[in-house]
Amino acid sequence: MAGYIRQSSINDGDTVTASLFNNEYNQLLAAFNATSGHKHDGTAAEGPVIALIGDSGLTTPLNKIQIDTTNDEIGFHIDVSGTSTEQFKLLDGGIVPITTNDIDLGTSSLQFKDAFFDGTVTLDGLVIGSATSITDVDTDLTSVSASDDTVASAKAIKTYVDSQVTASDLDFSGDTGGSQEIDLDSQSLTLTGGTGIDTTGSAQTMTFAIDTAVVVDKTTTQTLTNKTIDLDNNTLSNIEVDNLKAGVLDTDITSVSASDDTLASSKAIKSYVDTQVATIPVGDITSVVAGAGMTGGGTSGDVTLDVVGGTGITANANNITNDSGYLTAETDSQTLSFSTPNLTISNGNAVNLSTLTTGLITASSTDTFTNKTIDADGTGNSITNIENANIKAAAAIDATKIADGSVTSAEFQFINTLSSNAQTQIDSKQATIDSSARLNANLVGDGSVDNTEFGYINGVTSAIQTQINTANADIATKASAGFAVAMAIAL
Repeated sequence: MAGYIRQSSINDGDTVTASLFNNEYNQLLAAFNATSGHKHDGTAAEGPVIALIGDSGLTTPLNKIQIDTTNDEIGFHIDVSGTSTEQFKLLDGGIVPITTNDIDLGTSSLQFKDAFFDGTVTLDGLVIGSATSITDVDTDLTSVSASDDTVASAKAIKTYVDSQVTASDLDFSGDTGGSQEIDLDSQSLTLTGGTGIDTTGSAQTMTFAIDTAVVVDKTTTQTLTNKTIDLDNNTLSNIEVDNLKAGVLDTDITSVSASDDTLASSKAIKSYVDTQVATIPVGDITSVVAGAGMTGGGTSGDVTLDVVGGTGITANANNITNDSGYLTAETDSQTLSFSTPNLTISNGNAVNLSTLTTGLITASSTDTFTNKTIDADGTGNSITNIENANIKAAAAIDATKIADGSVTSAEFQFINTLSSNAQTQIDSKQATIDSSARLNANLVGDGSVDNTEFGYINGVTSAIQTQINTANADIATKASAGFAVAMAIAL
């Protein structure tokens, strides 16, 4: 098999290790790799070309693709009620169903997009969209019924239309004159305009135009005579005074009668209303008295009240204003200046400073300082409650600034890899090894030799294994000599 190289040979009595199997399995995986493994292309070591593709795990698949080398065909089989049934086959020049009128191309819900044919397409019926099925092409329209669902050929349509036009007349009628007809073979129809209508013929087009000298045109300036416009169904717009006939507009309504149907002008209406308002009584006010800070007043006629100005207040003809340098209202925006740092409020007056918080620092306010320097060494200054979150990562406080400063930054970094308490780890280590603090034998090698066993080598003067081998040889020699003596005694 291409891609497989045998890794080893195993003989009877050999010790089989995991690596032997792993190496072989790795070679098998490589041989079946989807990209670099064997290809089943029929070449040497690549395996034969697969002639049958079917149901996985079945020796006799029901759903399958069968290569027919003898007939140069590819057959497609489907499981139909437990039987493998060939549906269609691919062969030179065609996709052919096995049974006529059995295989559909797509479904009503799963449809192909586009179809392209270069040749003759033979159909028993054709449905376009939701239209009635078209079952045939009719080449003769002389006897078709109203329910016929065939398609008429171009030749049939021309033949039928030509026969109908030749054999028929064109019937028409006007507003008067009764029914008329024209023999389409020998006569022509002339379209003539009437009053206000002009006709122009060009090519296959007849144009009807309105004669603006006779008929009203909406875009032409014309003067209408002897016309009546019903305003219940129409609208007149842009009517001006000069459009009104003399006697329609009344400019003086002081003496009009109750039945007068003329239009009153704005001037006439104003003049009449002003005259009537002047006669309205002024009410029951008998006097106007000037109060504190005001002058004037009276008991009849036109009465005038004047406001008396004072310090910081000026009374004008139409208003009262504060003089420059004086506050005009509680919300007035002005700057107060003091000759001394002290502000004294007298006569029971009060100044509310509770709202003066914007831009000011109070004991409880939350503020962010910008461009400020705080001298911690300054008299009375201190910075408290500094937390880890207040220290930037880039601050990198030098180790000599911690505790008594005896630990350097380099020494401080030695604790970087500690995973638990350093002192505990140190205390757990073996103390100094000497005659009073000896190392246990089970701490040497794999720990399988204890102190007692280790003591057995105390008197050894040379290699133990060499001495054991020599002893075994002596025992064997002595055993052979003893056997010979025993046999002699027995004899």
